[in-house]
Amino acid sequence: LAQVFVAAMAHVVVLGGGGREHCIAVTLAKSEKVHRVTLSPGNGALLPSKVETCGLSLMPPEFSDVLQFCKDHGVALVVVGPEQPLVDGVADALCAAGIPVFGPSKAAAELEGSKAYSKQLMERLGVPTAAFGVFQGPTCAADAKAYIEKNGVCVVKASGLCAGKGVIVPTSREEALAAVDEMTQFGSASEILVVEELLDGPEVSLFAVSDGETVVPLIPAQDHKRIFDGDRGPNTGGMGAYAPAPICSQEMVAQIMDTVLKPVVQGMKAEGRPYVGCLYAGLMLSSKGPRVLEFNCRFGDPETQVVLPMMSSDLFDLLIP
Repeated sequence: LAQVFVAAMAHVVVLGGGGREHCIAVTLAKSEKVHRVTLSPGNGALLPSKVETCGLSLMPPEFSDVLQFCKDHGVALVVVGPEQPLVDGVADALCAAGIPVFGPSKAAAELEGSKAYSKQLMERLGVPTAAFGVFQGPTCAADAKAYIEKNGVCVVKASGLCAGKGVIVPTSREEALAAVDEMTQFGSASEILVVEELLDGPEVSLFAVSDGETVVPLIPAQDHKRIFDGDRGPNTGGMGAYAPAPICSQEMVAQIMDTVLKPVVQGMKAEGRPYVGCLYAGLMLSSKGPRVLEFNCRFGDPETQVVLPMMSSDLFDLLIP
C-alpha cells in the first residue's frame, strides 16, 4: 500500500523548453501516478493544471541547481529532453545524488555527441550504415576532399552537436567539396568531420526505450527535414512530423530491432557504456534494407509531438527506472 501511495504522489521534473518537452510533460501529467510535473524552463504554451514551470540552471558539471531542487521537493524522476545536458553529464550527476533519471550517461550520450564515435561503434558491431571516413587534424579538410574526389557525391557531417543542422546533403561532387569548407561555421563541433556514402530512399525515425539491457520500440514516425517544398534545400532540425509512418511496417520494426537497436544496446553494455534512456535511430530505408543515418540520445523533436499522444500505456511507468 505504501508503494502504491508513493507512486501515486510522484513529482516529475522535465528539463527543456521546446515542443518536445511540452509534450513529454503533458503526457506524464496524464498518469494517475503523477501528481505534479515541473517543466524547466518550459515555454509559453498552455499547460494542464498538474504542470508548472520554473527556471533551473543547467550549468555543468555540477548541475547544482537541478540537484538542489530535486532534493528539496522529493522528485521521483527527472526526464531530460535536449541532448546538450546529457552530453554534459546531467544524468551522471543525478544518479550520483540518488535521483532517478531517464536519460543516458555522459559516456553513453557520446552516441549522439560524436558522430565519429557512433559510426565507428556501428562498424565494430556490424550495424548496417553508410560507408564512411572520419577526418581530423591539420589535414582534415584536404583528406575529406580527397575522399570525396575518390568516392563521388558524399554526405558531409560535423561530428559534434549542431542542433540537428550539422549535416549537408549535396547533389553533386562540387557541392560536396564546398560542404567541407562550409563546416567551419559549426566551430569546435566540426573539428572532426564524417564523410559518408549518399544513401537513397525514404527516412524514418524510430524511438526505443532501454534500461541498458532490454529495448522497447515505440511507433515509427517521419519528419520533414528539408527547408523548402519538394524536399529541397538544407536540412533543418525538423519541419513537422507524422506518425505512424506507413512505410515502416511491424515487420520492418522487428528487423530494425534485430539488426540495429538490440546490437547497439548489447554492444554498449559490453563496452562499459550501458545505454539507459531513449535511443533514437534515424534510418534510411534503402533498397538493401534499413541503414542507420544517425543515433540521437533522447526523444526527437518534432517526432515526439506525434508519437507520445498515440501511446495508450502510462509514460511514467515506461520511463521510471
